[in-house]
Amino acid sequence: MTRTIFINATLLDGENPARKGATVVVEGGRIAATTPVPPRDGDSVVDLGGRTLMPGMVSGHYHAVYGRPGGKPGYTRDADPVQQAYWALGNAQVALRAGVTSVVGAATFDTIDATLAASIDAGDVLGPRFVPASRALSPTVKDNSGQIISHVLQCDGPEAFRRGALLEIGRGAKVVKIFAGEGHGQFVGRDMTDAELRAAVDAAHEHGVRTRAHVAGRDNVLRCAQVGVDILDHADGLDDACIDAIAEAGAFMVPSIYLPFVALRNGGKGGSGYFDQASLDHSCAMLGRAIEAGVKLVPGDDYGAAELPHGTYAKELTCYVDYAGIDPLEVIRWATRNGGVMTGIADLGTIAPGKLADMLVVDGDPSADIALLSRSERLVAVIKDGKVVSGNLQARQGQPALA
Repeated sequence: MTRTIFINATLLDGENPARKGATVVVEGGRIAATTPVPPRDGDSVVDLGGRTLMPGMVSGHYHAVYGRPGGKPGYTRDADPVQQAYWALGNAQVALRAGVTSVVGAATFDTIDATLAASIDAGDVLGPRFVPASRALSPTVKDNSGQIISHVLQCDGPEAFRRGALLEIGRGAKVVKIFAGEGHGQFVGRDMTDAELRAAVDAAHEHGVRTRAHVAGRDNVLRCAQVGVDILDHADGLDDACIDAIAEAGAFMVPSIYLPFVALRNGGKGGSGYFDQASLDHSCAMLGRAIEAGVKLVPGDDYGAAELPHGTYAKELTCYVDYAGIDPLEVIRWATRNGGVMTGIADLGTIAPGKLADMLVVDGDPSADIALLSRSERLVAVIKDGKVVSGNLQARQGQPALA
């Protein structure tokens, strides 16, 4: 089997500080070695000239069905499902070109996540590795006019939540999304009861499926962690007790501070009324404590919302560094190592022998300047399964280009 040998790389392996002059060998879609090897006949040798080789990034909160590709206006919820599916494919491909080689769904419409994930897995269409989500399960929710909101699956009572979770699992969901209560942009509805939370979580776990909760407010965050929700989205208002409970449970947390950050700075446009500065600052202040406690933090946000067009994912990473004061290398670990574990896909998220060869080639060192990841011209190549899926790399000494 032929190999691709990357030499003269600045290696960010998802765990450790950057290492210059590194070699990474890829064979059969996996990392074969991270030490120099003699080339064999047929090998392609790619001299990166000091450019960074790092794991592909993971978005831990991904709505393929939110927003139209390219940031075009239009609310996709009311579109025909076939059109929604085309837009979802476009958004997934935008993510891949932006260096996001895996996504974990955070709620979908119809069965779009599951069917898109199956098409990607089958090789019918190109896209990131995709862990599909369910439609959102929620207590009955009404809009400001008193109409029941139709894009979520309305559930009231433990048995309804159990049936809802089983329905979505049967439709292909690998993550069941629940709305645990109000907060973080969710104004209407009620808090789920403990019995409802347990019913959804137990039904999912019985079938090897995880749950994730849109949750805000100290008491609701604590309840979700204690009941066994696997992924806590937003977690506004958490305190030390919440952090300890999340860490003890081994749950993932997706803080998603970027949407409130952007909304609050846009002076009332498109959603700042849903967020407040004190809550944002509190969330940022608790991140250091969460890191110390060993909470598995992963980036991801409501891209496709009016103020967060798809393709701008890495700006969230810059926000964690520049606004929340998190070390760039730590944020890269969230997006690679932690994200890889969150997908549930074995051998993903770091560059080490035996790992899947999902990688990025970056012109510059993101651990020194994380903003490089948000500049498309600095993403030299995106590699999935050992193959270049975006950009191109010229092999050395007249050997075939990788494109």
